[in-house]
Amino acid sequence: SDLVRKNRKQLVGLLTEDPGFVLPDGAHALSPDGTRAVGHVTSTYHSPTLKRSIAMALIEDGAARMGQTIEIGIDRKTTATAVISSPVFYDKDGARQNV
Repeated sequence: SDLVRKNRKQLVGLLTEDPGFVLPDGAHALSPDGTRAVGHVTSTYHSPTLKRSIAMALIEDGAARMGQTIEIGIDRKTTATAVISSPVFYDKDGARQNV
């Protein structure tokens, strides 16, 4: 079944190395050797609350890659570095819902 397939794409968060740089929607996440796409950015935003850019992406084996650094292709000559993170960027424990 596709739901248990090895290397399937999973939703993750991305935190850019440069907190002021907002990744372009649809940018490709690259394999470590840069030869193929292992996923893509699905949405991206500059969060005023977090004072940094945040993004969501579908990445091969994403859940197993938390904390890893990945290169995101910006154009044919430029990449940006991001860390794979949880897709929950704010209030991970849900404390604000009990205010």
